[in-house]
Amino acid sequence: MPAALAATEAIRSTVSTAVNNKMPGVKNLQTSVVNSGALGPLTALARRGYPVAFEALQILSYRNTHVCQQLVEKGVVDLIANTLSDSSVDLQCAMCFLLTAFAAFADSSHAPMMRSGLVPKLVLLCRTEVSAVAVETGSRVGTLQTRAAAVLRNLAHNQRNHAVLIQAGAVDPLVDIMRNSMDPASRINAAVAVACLVGHEEGNPRLQLDEELVGEMLEVLDAACQGSMKHGIFWTVWKLCQGLASLSVNDKNKEMITAKGGIEILAEVVMGKHHNQETAHRFALSALWNLAFNERSKAVIVETPGLVDSIRNILASSESPKTREVAKGALWTLGLEQDVKSLQEGGGRLIAMDEVEQHTQHVMLSYEWGCQQSVMLIKSELQKAGYQTWMDIDKMSGSTLEAMAKAVEDSAAVLVCVSKRYKESQACRTEAEYAFQQRKKIVPVLMEADYKPTGWLGALMGTRLYFNMSDPRQIPAKMGSLIKELGDAGRINVSVKDAAVRSASVAVATASDRADSWNVYEVEEWLKRIKCADYVGTFREHSMDGVALSGLYRMSSDMRLLHEVLRGDFGIAVMGHRLRLIEELNKLFN
Repeated sequence: MPAALAATEAIRSTVSTAVNNKMPGVKNLQTSVVNSGALGPLTALARRGYPVAFEALQILSYRNTHVCQQLVEKGVVDLIANTLSDSSVDLQCAMCFLLTAFAAFADSSHAPMMRSGLVPKLVLLCRTEVSAVAVETGSRVGTLQTRAAAVLRNLAHNQRNHAVLIQAGAVDPLVDIMRNSMDPASRINAAVAVACLVGHEEGNPRLQLDEELVGEMLEVLDAACQGSMKHGIFWTVWKLCQGLASLSVNDKNKEMITAKGGIEILAEVVMGKHHNQETAHRFALSALWNLAFNERSKAVIVETPGLVDSIRNILASSESPKTREVAKGALWTLGLEQDVKSLQEGGGRLIAMDEVEQHTQHVMLSYEWGCQQSVMLIKSELQKAGYQTWMDIDKMSGSTLEAMAKAVEDSAAVLVCVSKRYKESQACRTEAEYAFQQRKKIVPVLMEADYKPTGWLGALMGTRLYFNMSDPRQIPAKMGSLIKELGDAGRINVSVKDAAVRSASVAVATASDRADSWNVYEVEEWLKRIKCADYVGTFREHSMDGVALSGLYRMSSDMRLLHEVLRGDFGIAVMGHRLRLIEELNKLFN
């Protein structure tokens, strides 16, 4: 037995040295050990409860899908599931170390792991008192909490696992680790796992990150881009970017990521070469698309040398339709004239006046896929009432984004089907904001009972009247009031020219020339037009709608007070910016 353990340690040490020093031929080394017949004896030692055997199996499984699959077939997952809870802390750490390799490098291992009952046991390990005890595993010192959180994090990257992870109660202990652990690796693993599981839920209080954690995550991503170890771990670029893409849905996280240099590091991802590069690019672009909805972040993206050109290059060269769509979304939201014009020419275009008589404008139904069946009922009822309708299941060809642009431009009205998931969707936000920019008639249709939109969607909807269609059984009975609101907008026998005239009058009601009737979103658009976009966030924080804006204007009777308010409360330190804002207020209300 001592000889077998010594041989096991020699395997672990030799392969670990090759991996940690990034020596060439690591996979060949792993293959030669496996071909020597070592897996059988190592697995037998693991069954007898020797931590070093699990550590040796882990390093042989490192970025080696074939070895992971062989060990799963040998029943190692079931072995760990049956003995994990009753093992010593050092053995539990070694088991979790091996499970992390399975989850990270072999997607085929996920189903056996989820079936084995491991997830509740891993969640429990994150909560135990001994989970904070540091243990040396595979030449790396880490806590049991770190090891268990790493397994959960790697499982959380796979959306098919989310239901089981959430049902097992994984989120709350991970949030606790994220906020309270003293170990950076544990905090980062927990934060990325939470981001994957609930990061798309913008209003979820469990996603309130602190600046220190954001900084730690970005440092790790930077190290991963360089191929360097951080906190004793080689991190994976695409997995960190997936976490950031989810976290950047939250407006406060957008500001922290930007302030901590996150855009510059995401630019490294977009411009660099990485393991699983297509996926890394897609998630980095998704994070940039989310960040582009914030004015300050948008400015940094545009100003970062080479970043916009790199996004354009990915759009032109990527073979992945998903990656191309995300690249288009980011470029569209950045709003650079060159890109918007190019994308419009690709499918989204304005209707020329000589085409007016040949087309009937439609009612566009903008929705998130989760409520598609209810939206199709609304579509059917509108068609029965004589309306031309557009949904993305109807006539879409080519790019989703280009089809969306044309659908908005050709619409007489846009039904925004409001739901929690609509608010969290990049594509839905792009649609709704473009409809607003095009001054289309926007009609909010509530798809979830008792849901009240906040953030960007709440600001966009303003004080518009909602039509509650949350119960599919009542949709036919409630269509009368919605049809009355639409009027002739989108009716088949109404010419586009007549509809365009009516749409123009609707636009005045939607984006009123009476500034004191503006909603918060319209005030933000005004700030952008007068070149004060840097202060959009501050005005939003102060709930500055049209009435509040007119109150700010009335303060100009005491110019010293107005300057103090703009400088102190709104953070407008530059004299020229305050003078421009005051002059524009005078034009608006005088």
